[in-house]
Amino acid sequence: MSINLTIIDDFLPLKKFKEIYNNISFLEWKHDYNYIADLDKLSSDDYDASHLWYSNGPLSPQDFLLFKNTLRKKLNKKIVHCRLNSWTWVNTKKPMPHIDYVKNECEYQLLFYIRSDEGINGGTAFYRKDERGFEIDTHIGFKENRAIFFKSKDCLHSPLLWNAKSATGRYSAIFQLVVEDILK
Repeated sequence: MSINLTIIDDFLPLKKFKEIYNNISFLEWKHDYNYIADLDKLSSDDYDASHLWYSNGPLSPQDFLLFKNTLRKKLNKKIVHCRLNSWTWVNTKKPMPHIDYVKNECEYQLLFYIRSDEGINGGTAFYRKDERGFEIDTHIGFKENRAIFFKSKDCLHSPLLWNAKSATGRYSAIFQLVVEDILK
């Protein structure tokens, strides 16, 4: 398995990012339906059954349009279908590698970092699995206003907060997408 990651720092214009940053912690957070569907395929040693992420979504039409236009501008990608988009907050300490792929619904993901510790353990880990279990293949550290774009298929990933020094957790926006390349 090869991981196809694109990292874009300063993803949103600074003024728009600051608006989101300043308001994100005041959103109303809920956890309805925020679970990983295929946990039964993993052993209990592989994940924390209490893993939960909180969300506020979908994004408003104007916020979604901001991300849609930025993805078009920065990566030449057109959104064909959006299965899920949401503001998220997670503070799970134990990693929970999972795959979100759904053919024709979630073929790509955009993960946008907003607030957390800018230390090495506020980001996202991408894993490979072998007979010994999960092993981190790649780690993308947290940085404010950073976006990570990746193919969903066969891409095990998890928030990496196990050594975060703050109880704040990580605020982000997530998008599960089908996209097309824009021809220049």
